[in-house]
Amino acid sequence: MKPLAVAAAVTLSATAASAETNLNGIWRTATYMGDYAFVRFGPCSGKICGVVTRTFGPNGEIQGGSLGKTIVINMEPVGGGEFANGRIRRPDTGQSAPLTLQVNGGTMNVSACIGPLCRNETWTRVQ
Repeated sequence: MKPLAVAAAVTLSATAASAETNLNGIWRTATYMGDYAFVRFGPCSGKICGVVTRTFGPNGEIQGGSLGKTIVINMEPVGGGEFANGRIRRPDTGQSAPLTLQVNGGTMNVSACIGPLCRNETWTRVQ
């Protein structure tokens, strides 16, 4: 019975660690000028992408704009909750920038840089 208990404990701790570093699900972007979005991350073409599922302004939910657009493309896990080698795309201009993501439980550090100019945000897990 003891080996079974040890195996169960190892499985539970591995599952908890995986949940702490899992990118899949819905994330709330940082608020920028009163606007934010919900982005659903999941598999796409063997990698991970993020699609805008809901958008919000200062007065509540809004339709249109970036709704339904893929804004995060080609992310790959590199270990320890970090995802890299992908890009984030501005839905209004189509411009994109290299992106790294660091998932830690219910928060995700988002960092996109073009040359020496970087933008860092913290997104929160919705689901």
